Amino acid sequence: MEETHDEARWLKEFEAKITSGQRAPNPAAFPEPSHLSNSYWIQEYPIDFEDKWVKAPAPDTVDVAIIGSGITGATAAYKLAEARPELKVALFEARGLCTGATGRNGGHMGRPDAHGILALAEAFGVEEALRIRRFNGMNRELMLKQIEDLDAVEEVELSLKGTLIVFETEEERQAYLQDEAYAKEHGHKLEGFVVDSEWIRERANVDPSSAQYGGAYLERSGTIFPRKFVALLLRKALERAQSLSLHPYTPVSEVTYDPTAEGAQYGIVTTKGTTKAKVVFHATNAYASHLVPAFATEKGVLGCTAHMLGVTPNRPETCVQLEGGFGYASFWHWMLQRPNKGPYLYGLATAEQMGDYNDTITLEQSHPARGRMLNFLSKVFPHSFSDLSAEKDVCYDWKGVQGFTADGCSIVGRPVAERRGEFASVGHNGEGMGRCFACATVATEAMIAELDQKTDWEPPAWFPLSYRRNL
Repeated sequence: MEETHDEARWLKEFEAKITSGQRAPNPAAFPEPSHLSNSYWIQEYPIDFEDKWVKAPAPDTVDVAIIGSGITGATAAYKLAEARPELKVALFEARGLCTGATGRNGGHMGRPDAHGILALAEAFGVEEALRIRRFNGMNRELMLKQIEDLDAVEEVELSLKGTLIVFETEEERQAYLQDEAYAKEHGHKLEGFVVDSEWIRERANVDPSSAQYGGAYLERSGTIFPRKFVALLLRKALERAQSLSLHPYTPVSEVTYDPTAEGAQYGIVTTKGTTKAKVVFHATNAYASHLVPAFATEKGVLGCTAHMLGVTPNRPETCVQLEGGFGYASFWHWMLQRPNKGPYLYGLATAEQMGDYNDTITLEQSHPARGRMLNFLSKVFPHSFSDLSAEKDVCYDWKGVQGFTADGCSIVGRPVAERRGEFASVGHNGEGMGRCFACATVATEAMIAELDQKTDWEPPAWFPLSYRRNL
């Protein structure tokens, strides 16, 4: 593709910033109060039970305070309600429920499982590299089991029609084959497999010249409506736990800590007053350093906005439905198509802006990424797009904030070892749907162990060592 050199340059700059520990001059900006966004997920699915909670008073004291209402916060709320429904839990959200990163993401569940394992092994060792790659499959299986247990496949629009990555160059193909060989050599039973150009053309109707190097495919994968999944978890949690309360449009301005206090040592300062908590859980991803000074360091979390477009196919007479998740050039381009030949929801890595926390405005019309995205669609999917126009064919246009860490690992555990009742699951490096459910599940188990004063609790053996923070 013609933008290859731009992407290579952008990647070098991105890696230099993140690995050097470059941070925004101050901790993360406060989430913009308005959640108005032209995100497909937010616009197409209002959460019907949100309004009843907007003016609900915040409790004076709780066992657990959750900050953030995306997939991480919702998973924690549900898991707490499932395991310990008697606990008093309050969930606080600065804006509307699930209007942050989860309400603005790509909707993918995973990708072929060999990618990047050589680089991981070099950074963390063979065993940890294998653990990290297997973890993505564990996260997917835990999510699928949860959806099945709640009989919610249709409700959350789960579509297990696979995830395909198309290689852009021969070098990319060879790199993946080397990763695949290395994984097999060290005993990793791969689910994903390499496919040729003909397979891709038949499966995804991709332009032949764009598919000439083949790709990799993960069959037990696909897409989901992320906001519907979050709403399901919160609704079921409310049914199970009478002492759970939700507080949308209730920003947390500070978390105080008094180690001399009996019981509830944390103060959650909000527009509804201060709620005392025995345990506090930060589920704010990119915004984590706003409330946690330890995350405004080289070992913390840096925000980065991603840009997505919803583009309607303008050749309906020849358009073929794109099934499952789709990535191109190591997932630098990522997309899916909504059912019934609906819009493609498409993101491009080179449209990301490091250190940007404002997701209420989208890219300026003159930004070169816009033209590259429309040109990409027309070239790679000529049966669906031709002579695209931003004014005529773009129906959704939004930004979301991702949280990145210097080593690419999520941060799950205690931000500060001495503050045993404070937990976080943040910094998911643009792979939230592939990590968050399992990360939040482990964090919830740790919180329950802390409440029960169990000193012998340990994370499950499958949980990556490199994701653990003071656990």
